[in-house]
Amino acid sequence: MGLDVVALLVKLGVSLDTGSPPITSPGVISWCGRISEVSPELLQLGLVAGMEIWSSGQGFAPLDREAIEEWLFDAPRGNHLIIAERELTFDPANPPIRENRELLVWSKDSFAAFIGHAVLDGRLTLFEESVVETEVETESSIFQGPGPFALKPSNDFSILEEEGLDVSLAKPVMIESRIYLVKGSLVGPEKEEIESWVLDCGGLHHLTDFELLNRAPMLNREKLPLAEELDFTDVLSQRRPHSDGMGDLLRWWKFEQEGEIAEQYDVLVPAHKGLDAYGKVWLIDGVTNTLHRNL
Repeated sequence: MGLDVVALLVKLGVSLDTGSPPITSPGVISWCGRISEVSPELLQLGLVAGMEIWSSGQGFAPLDREAIEEWLFDAPRGNHLIIAERELTFDPANPPIRENRELLVWSKDSFAAFIGHAVLDGRLTLFEESVVETEVETESSIFQGPGPFALKPSNDFSILEEEGLDVSLAKPVMIESRIYLVKGSLVGPEKEEIESWVLDCGGLHHLTDFELLNRAPMLNREKLPLAEELDFTDVLSQRRPHSDGMGDLLRWWKFEQEGEIAEQYDVLVPAHKGLDAYGKVWLIDGVTNTLHRNL
C-alpha cells in the first residue's frame, strides 16, 4: 500500500522526495518519502520540511507499541510521521520516545480527516477534472458557467520571510477580485494588437499565465480595494528591445486606451491573512504574491 500512499500524498499537495531512503531493517513499517516543501496548511498539522514519511501498510494485525519501538531503534535522527493504515493498540498522542527523533503518528481517523479537509478546501476532488491552464493568448471561453472562479495559488512566500512575517501563523482566505481580458493595441516603433489578462486585486497586475481550481475552497472571504476607474496603460505598456537596423535599442511600447475592449470576470484569489508584531493585519495574495500591509 506504500506506493498508493505516496500517490495520494502527492495529490494532496505534499511535495515528496522518494530518493535515498533511510537504511532500516525490514518490517511492517515502510518508507514512503521525505517532505521537500511544506505549505502553511501542512505546517499547522505538524509537518515540516525534511520529515520522513512512513506507512504501516494495510492488514488485519494491529500496530502495537512494540513494533513502533523496534522500528524507532533503526530510525535516523530527525522528524518522522507514521501513517497507520491499520488499527493501533496505543494512544497515537503518546508515541514511543527516542532522543533526537521527533515522532508523529496518524491513526486511520487522523489520516481520513486529513483527506476529508483536502476535499473540502479544494485540494482534492472526488472525481477527476482537468485543471484549465491559460496563457496570454488563451480564449476567454475558459470562464464558463456561473462565477466567481477560483484561481490557483503559486504559494511563493519569500516576501514574507524578507519582511519577518510567519505564514504558518496566518489563516487561508479567499479575496473577492476581478480579472479582465483586455484587447487593444501597443504603440511603439510599430503598432501591434495584443490580448492580455489583468487581475484587479488591491491594484492592477498583468498575468502572463494562471490556472483555475476545479472549485472554490470553502474559506472566509476578504475584500481589497478594486479599481474605480480602469486604466491599463501602466500595467500593459512595455519597454523592450527593438531593432532599427543599427542594433537593438530599448524602446517604449505604450498601451493605447482608445479602442480597448475589456471583458470582466469575477474571481476568488487564494490568500493568507495574518498579524504582524504590532497587531496590524497583513494579506498576501497567492497569485501575484503581493503583500498588503496595515489593513
